[in-house]
Amino acid sequence: MNKRELRKFRDAYTPWDGKCVTEGIRLAVHFDEKDIVKRIGIRWEPDPSGKGGYWWIPTQAMYSPMPDGMDEIINVFASDPGDASADGLSKLEWLNRNKMVNGFHGNIHQEAALEAIKDVDAVEHYIRNPEDDEYGHFYVFADQGVVNWTANGANPNYNHTLMTIEQGQVMWEALMEVGYRPVLEESS
Repeated sequence: MNKRELRKFRDAYTPWDGKCVTEGIRLAVHFDEKDIVKRIGIRWEPDPSGKGGYWWIPTQAMYSPMPDGMDEIINVFASDPGDASADGLSKLEWLNRNKMVNGFHGNIHQEAALEAIKDVDAVEHYIRNPEDDEYGHFYVFADQGVVNWTANGANPNYNHTLMTIEQGQVMWEALMEVGYRPVLEESS
């Protein structure tokens, strides 16, 4: 994310208060903030292409307290960061105050995802490949950031593939490329 994109992201920022269902949380960090975030255990994930990457925090570290003596606000775009201390804040609270949380990182944790979507209504997308009559359903839990894919009439409560929204979009596009198409209404 370049500086202009990062400023736009932070201007429109909504604090993240969801349950983390993956290895960690992806962050939007400005170059001038990197040395500070490294001090609290934020990790760098290089892009496989060798160009760029992003910062992320492991799930188990998100709720741990900030180290003593850290500033509450380090956001390079803040007009008046003040001089308040981050003492008593969790790392997630600090990241939200600095407008850095930018989605999920890594593989989904099946149990955490199942717990997050329990008793939540999903938006269902039915797709079919007319060439071989294969079909399936995408159940999208947008607020939880989870997609549940079930193939060929499998029971979505027991036979499913859970993934993040981003992973679901990749799978959707791949299935569309091999001939699957959305079905507006299932026939009996």
